Amino acid sequence: MLVRNFFRWFIVVFTLAFYAVFAAAQEPVQPKLTPRIITATRQVNIFSALEKQLLTSVQKKDQAGLSSLLAEDFTIEMPDADPVAGEDWVPQVMDKNYSLQSFVIRQMSAADMGNAVLVKFSRILHATLNGTNKSGEFFVVDLWRKSGDSWKLANRYVTRVGDAPASDHPKPSGKE
Repeated sequence: MLVRNFFRWFIVVFTLAFYAVFAAAQEPVQPKLTPRIITATRQVNIFSALEKQLLTSVQKKDQAGLSSLLAEDFTIEMPDADPVAGEDWVPQVMDKNYSLQSFVIRQMSAADMGNAVLVKFSRILHATLNGTNKSGEFFVVDLWRKSGDSWKLANRYVTRVGDAPASDHPKPSGKE
């Protein structure tokens, strides 16, 4: 009798363990997807417009428009290069031998720091200098400072991260 009861308990425990193992292996229930539309923050909208205004000024050779967006002590820095002061950079991009054909700004974020905003984004340029292709994709970090009622670009840190797409108008990522 003892062996029979042991055998019954063994069968019950084995059966429960068997069902527990196979019940756990079922396909998990997928939650219903509710698509979200990611919208830009107010600051991203403001600084996207300022960055586009800056690049459009370069593209149209509008030195007054470009200079109005830069702080007096503006500098641009790149890896493995000395910092370039605004007074040296502006003439370079305004030179007739520099041509900015198109640009796209994407994946921008902005961090408010009170009287300054740190803006990070990816930029694709199609440009030439003295007939040499200078196109590419760049990662840019800009520091904009409040100056009265307007914003001025104080510092730019930029590094090349890849070649520009072959298309003159790169497709937006949807996260702009």
